[in-house]
Amino acid sequence: MRRDERNLRLRVTRLDEPDLGKLIEWVLGIAEARHRAWVSGEADPYRLPPPDDLASARH
Repeated sequence: MRRDERNLRLRVTRLDEPDLGKLIEWVLGIAEARHRAWVSGEADPYRLPPPDDLASARH
């Protein structure tokens, strides 16, 4: 049994190109959550500072 355990390894599949649809959906989801928090006057859910051009803007 020990011999079989040594032969078991985690296999990782790496794509040559990322799934752009999922990446775009992920980025837009983060941007939407940050915008909703900013509009409602709440803290950024990701604890990121606002963009430079919004740092002085009021919501």
